[in-house]
Amino acid sequence: MKKQTVKRTMCALLAAVSLATTGTTAFAGTIPFNVTVGGSGTQDPLSKREIKTADGDNYAYFTGHTFSKPNVGIYVKSCQRENSNIYTSEAYLSSSNAGVTQKRLYNKTAEGGLYYYMKARAATDRITVSGNYCP
Repeated sequence: MKKQTVKRTMCALLAAVSLATTGTTAFAGTIPFNVTVGGSGTQDPLSKREIKTADGDNYAYFTGHTFSKPNVGIYVKSCQRENSNIYTSEAYLSSSNAGVTQKRLYNKTAEGGLYYYMKARAATDRITVSGNYCP
């Protein structure tokens, strides 16, 4: 009787571990950003750098969440830290499309395992934007 109980317990644990691990999906690193660009004064146009996951995805993803002014926006692109000749086209993040994720294709193969960063420039006056970036 004891042997069957141990066997059932082990099978239940194995099933639970299997379900937990097969349902897990690996995602590339997504980091928050807070950039200030345009106008006069101190500017901070770069995000923190992040390692791109080696999953074969050749896109970067950008989402603007909060904007310091209404009806304004910024242009953003992703750049490889080691080789500035590898970058995406620009995405336009504006207060009118807040929360919408945009993806942009890299101009060359974007290798995983390397650092990338987001660079922003103002589309209008001075603006501060926060959101998420995934190389």
